[in-house]
Amino acid sequence: MSIPARPTLIRLFVRFLSVAFRSVLHMDDGAGLVEATPVELALDDCETAFAHLLKLVGDGGLVDHDDLGLVAVLQRVERLRNRHALLDHALVAEGEARRLPETLTQRSMAGVLTWALHLSRGEAARRVRAAEQLGSRRSMTGEVLAPLRPALAAAQESGEASPEQVDVCLRALATVDHRGFDPVEVSAAEELMAGFVVAFAPKPLADLTRQVVERVDPDGTLPADEVDAERRHLTLRTARDGMCVGEFRLTPTLGAKLKAVLSPLAAPRNSVVGEVEGRSVTEVDPRHHGQRIHDALEEVCDRLLRSGTLPDSGGTPATVIVTISAEDLRRRRGAGTTSDGTRLGAAAVAELVDSAVCFPTVVDARGVVLSMGRSSRLATPGQTMALVARDGGCSFPGCEHPPEWCERHHVVAWVDKGRTDLDNLTLLCRYHHRQFLARGWTCRMIDRLPTWTPPRWVDPQQRPLRNTRITTRHLVC
Repeated sequence: MSIPARPTLIRLFVRFLSVAFRSVLHMDDGAGLVEATPVELALDDCETAFAHLLKLVGDGGLVDHDDLGLVAVLQRVERLRNRHALLDHALVAEGEARRLPETLTQRSMAGVLTWALHLSRGEAARRVRAAEQLGSRRSMTGEVLAPLRPALAAAQESGEASPEQVDVCLRALATVDHRGFDPVEVSAAEELMAGFVVAFAPKPLADLTRQVVERVDPDGTLPADEVDAERRHLTLRTARDGMCVGEFRLTPTLGAKLKAVLSPLAAPRNSVVGEVEGRSVTEVDPRHHGQRIHDALEEVCDRLLRSGTLPDSGGTPATVIVTISAEDLRRRRGAGTTSDGTRLGAAAVAELVDSAVCFPTVVDARGVVLSMGRSSRLATPGQTMALVARDGGCSFPGCEHPPEWCERHHVVAWVDKGRTDLDNLTLLCRYHHRQFLARGWTCRMIDRLPTWTPPRWVDPQQRPLRNTRITTRHLVC
């Protein structure tokens, strides 16, 4: 079976940008050509001038310069390249002011830059960080304010400081620019660093900025191990909105262990959702770093609960026990209650039943127990091996996570009387297991293979998609 894979993310994104920036393509939404803005005309002039410069260089224009002259040209080009960051600052600030991330369904301006410009998340975050620190600001009354880092802003405006050098300084200053440090000393440190950027490459500059920070924070030494052990704690409580909140202070050892466990699980998970003109169309992971860490911790808990290695609690294996009415569970309304009194929405209970070790106790309106969840809903080892052979990993389009990182998913939910057999099961990584329904995707079996239907905002025609790994295996078979 041939599964078409031509969603319209690119066209949709261009249409969004045309609304946000008054037609980047010099076209309106179908009514024809529109008058170019002054910014667009200036960009046209820049592109023309650059093309002329490039042709001069390509035609041998550099032979008119001796060695020192060539170095001078290199330096002028580099200063011009460095000053391009000033445009980034203004564009990022404008995007923030217009709330562009909301328009494009992105978490932040860094997400917009990653998606629109195909930047790495690190580079996008660097540009946003620089814009916030070095760009001009406006007060609530519209008054223009100086940049937060005026000395570094001036160095970049002159073209003497590269974005990489500036970022080295900004990261160093961030360690001391908070409560408890004298703002005057921090400003003095910034001015000192701004003087260094014109003379030092990023690596030696990083060493110098560390020395400057040490002068601002001379007591920045680690406390004794005994003090760390005495201060360790972790508290959790349920807030009024049902969320679990708390605070913790971990010893360096536990902190290192926790980071080692969570970091690989918290990596961004972008999804290839199709192809347009031979190029892959990627849906960027919408979660910010804190959300990814949260989801990674939840995945660790799920794995522990499924492992059967936790000690018993109250005579039963460690698990999640939820009480909910049959009608609420069927209609996905109301809430269930865990053994410790925490209330969970019916939709969340249904998800727990499908993806974690959770035993729902279904009761009628009088509280009489009607049924208990059974572990038979879980795929047998033989079924799991068959899923591995068929799916080879997460079945969501574009996901490359191996089967070892996947959970078994009922295409028709188990609580909706979905059967635990191969024609109703597929493998999904933790992220896609949690995210696909909320983001409008649906799964069904076509030719006994898991096939995904995207939401209309991804593809108005909602053409079915299949992970190319599965398609390839199917064609080979």
